[in-house]
Amino acid sequence: MSTPERRDDWLRWRPPGKLGVYAPWPLVGVTLLLVALIVFTPELESNGHQPGPGILTQAELVVDKLPTNGSLHFYVWALGETIRYDQISLGVATSFSWDGLTPVNWTTVTWETWDNQSNVLAVLFNAPANPVALNISAHYVSPSGSTWYVGVFAFFIVGAPFPGTESLYSASDTSGVVVPSPITVSNTTLPFDVVLRNAGPTGGP
Repeated sequence: MSTPERRDDWLRWRPPGKLGVYAPWPLVGVTLLLVALIVFTPELESNGHQPGPGILTQAELVVDKLPTNGSLHFYVWALGETIRYDQISLGVATSFSWDGLTPVNWTTVTWETWDNQSNVLAVLFNAPANPVALNISAHYVSPSGSTWYVGVFAFFIVGAPFPGTESLYSASDTSGVVVPSPITVSNTTLPFDVVLRNAGPTGGP
């Protein structure tokens, strides 16, 4: 029986017989290891099974506006493209006074309408009103955990809808959430995204 005699002989050693010509020992060992990993490693993510709360499930608000259009466009979705939320709620307020230059008096903001969606990847909303405030909560659930992503925002457009003449003012009432303000409305500054606050499994709206 052929056996390695030196420490580096194992690199050149082959199983005895004709099989050894076609199956060097390192190749056989690596193949067996890969087969074992495939068979015994649990599936981390498959169709119908969502990952546990983490970077892929992090919810964000995307804000967009064309320089020649009077409406703001909002998108609420996850950093991971195929993440499904158990619930996304979007509250909208328009009947409050704010000019973008002073702090928002959040006590005067009343959520007039709500859009509540279940088992969805995203929620989209267009707002012709000025100013407009949003109250967002996204609830994520998986077999290994759950969490809430939340954020309260206000937006105000100053100027006429022509390229380079508008400014977008933004504010947030959510701790730890930062929004850029003001920015010139252009194709180079918009859209921008804001990461919602991870409020944990019991920190819902």
